Amino acid sequence: MNDDRAVVVGADGGEPSLQAVRWAAEEAARRGAPLRVLLAYYWRTPLAAFAPASELAETARRSADTLVADIAREASAAHPEADVRAEAVQGHPAEALLTAGEDAALLVLGTRGRHATVGAVLGSVSQQVAVHARCPVVVVRGRTDPTGDVLVGVDGSEPSDRALALAFDEARQRGCGLVAVRAVETPLVPVPIGAPPVVYDTAEVQRALSEQAVEQVARASERFPDVRWECHGVAGDAADVLVERSQRAQLTVVGSRGHGGFAGLLLGSVGLRLLHRAHCPVLIAHVPRGAPGQEEPS
Repeated sequence: MNDDRAVVVGADGGEPSLQAVRWAAEEAARRGAPLRVLLAYYWRTPLAAFAPASELAETARRSADTLVADIAREASAAHPEADVRAEAVQGHPAEALLTAGEDAALLVLGTRGRHATVGAVLGSVSQQVAVHARCPVVVVRGRTDPTGDVLVGVDGSEPSDRALALAFDEARQRGCGLVAVRAVETPLVPVPIGAPPVVYDTAEVQRALSEQAVEQVARASERFPDVRWECHGVAGDAADVLVERSQRAQLTVVGSRGHGGFAGLLLGSVGLRLLHRAHCPVLIAHVPRGAPGQEEPS
């Protein structure tokens, strides 16, 4: 894929962000896209009462520039073919990354920052960006070796159509297969008080939804005839099913929200749970700014 837009990765020097930088460098090299390593920093500290603000600001800027340059050199050493650019900006990390993501092909994040609470699974910056970004976002977690297929959750919704398109493209680039999963939970039908219970055939519901999923994946596959794929209808909670299967995947892809979402919801519960529990990197298929049919935020 040739794309002038950059792969942007947030960095702060902590091991989760370094893992994200290494993953992003490989992804940028695969795409033939530049890699932008972005570090956002603050400089205001209690020492401001004892030292000139300009002096503290300059010290913070030099430290941030040195750190992000070191991180960029590590990325270049790991993937010499990647076009790596480094930048340190003053400001809140989530805001800086969301701004950078407006023109990015992909935003890449670690699971948490250097100052995350002990025991935290997903840092607040990563979650804010994953929820609010206007381009696809990958949170790098779990194992990052390029083995296994690309895993994608489908549910017949428009967001899962976008997730399928991205998943097929990723599988094509990686030279691997695609595994689509349609998790089917027992439907809960509201029944008015005093009315007789609604009777339905659970097996028939699962069969019908699974067939719909196969048709959905088959339509998406027409643009990617060289990618082998399979589709499975599985009984169970969608997040639990995808988490379990992510143990055998190299990337898990989900839509920004599915049929379980509601107006204004930016990231469904399945996506959020995967960000906390998946065993491999997770790609959230947000719509890039300016894409056809994209709804502008209110």
